[in-house]
Amino acid sequence: MTRFRTPLILFVAGTVFLVIGMAFRIMHWPGGQLITGSMMMVQGFAIVWLIVLLFRSDKKL
Repeated sequence: MTRFRTPLILFVAGTVFLVIGMAFRIMHWPGGQLITGSMMMVQGFAIVWLIVLLFRSDKKL
């Protein structure tokens, strides 16, 4: 279970900052698009990382 810790923390942190970026966009403050876009990429990376960990075999051939 510890192997999932880092990608899950990355995903949760991306979600928190995504909400902050959306608040920036709603209030029309500068940097909202940058924060939102970059955090969506971070979440995508975390999801791909989790998928790889789920399907990777721990057995050596």
